[in-house]
Amino acid sequence: MRLLRPRGLTALALPATLVLAALLPVASVPAAPRGAAARYLPATGCPAGRPGGLCVRHGTASVLGRGRVLTYTEYTGTAPRTLGVVLTRGAVTGLPTTPTDGEHCHDSNGDGRRHPWRECVGGHGLELALPPAGPADTRLPFQWVLFNWNPQGHSPHGRYDVPHFDAHFYLAPRRVREGIRLGSCALLIDCRQLPAASAPVPAAHLPRGYPASTPETAEGAMGMHLDSRPPDVGPLSGHTLIYGAHQGRIIFLEPMLTRDFLLARRTGSPRRVCAPVAQPPAWRTPGPYPTRYCVAHRPRHDDFTITLTGFTTPAGPGPRAAPGSTGAFPWNGAAPTTGGGVAR
Repeated sequence: MRLLRPRGLTALALPATLVLAALLPVASVPAAPRGAAARYLPATGCPAGRPGGLCVRHGTASVLGRGRVLTYTEYTGTAPRTLGVVLTRGAVTGLPTTPTDGEHCHDSNGDGRRHPWRECVGGHGLELALPPAGPADTRLPFQWVLFNWNPQGHSPHGRYDVPHFDAHFYLAPRRVREGIRLGSCALLIDCRQLPAASAPVPAAHLPRGYPASTPETAEGAMGMHLDSRPPDVGPLSGHTLIYGAHQGRIIFLEPMLTRDFLLARRTGSPRRVCAPVAQPPAWRTPGPYPTRYCVAHRPRHDDFTITLTGFTTPAGPGPRAAPGSTGAFPWNGAAPTTGGGVAR
């Protein structure tokens, strides 16, 4: 939903950093703050000649405060094990406090100004590319990640107006998001788009426990948010999973978690917390889908991860959909696949 930005990393001694840089292949280590290279030393590439070996790939890092945020994948052989986002310690402890980065604002009352809280959405946001898949890898249906930091939270008030992170794992290409225009309705969406944008998700593709449509949560430059939390549970104090939809189609999965909850993984127990991903009866696009999402601190790297895992490929008809396929929305014509399967 709404977005925002961060601060600090403590650098290692320069000689140690130079030694690590000399030992690691340039292409295998993501861009990171000085001193962070050691944290990614065990996750530098894919073993050659080992079909069952673990393969870890990173996307290009983006700056959040004085830290970094980047995507990564883990494969066992050619089967996906994890799709996630890594936050270095500085990207969690050095966060900005201004309510928005100003990228998605709309003068909804026509007074010639754009109020940073009432007339901006997205807080501080980063568009993150996924790592390239190997030629033999089973392709994931996810195409990119929108990562948001919300220092003051966002609507609905009394529910999500607490400092938190949103990690949107998009099933739709970026051009779908770009086509959701800003305006004065709901969460700053173009009023002319609202009826179509908030069309109900058909029961055959609706995740269990989620409403088919919630027009009041349709957001410009993002999509409609489907929430399974009961209406009377109060402010978010840990984590939850939101589904995103647009024109009757699921377009993203969104783990949402408070900053305090993420920080507690570093000092508290357990270090890793997982929860189920509710499944629809059928997915429109074939491919492996996650059955769990997890939030963790990795002591060895001293970083944090937000991941989708427990991937299963539902059995059903239809060819594999090509990632990033083009065409009018809906973005591909793949036949739906039925739910079920065993998590890897």
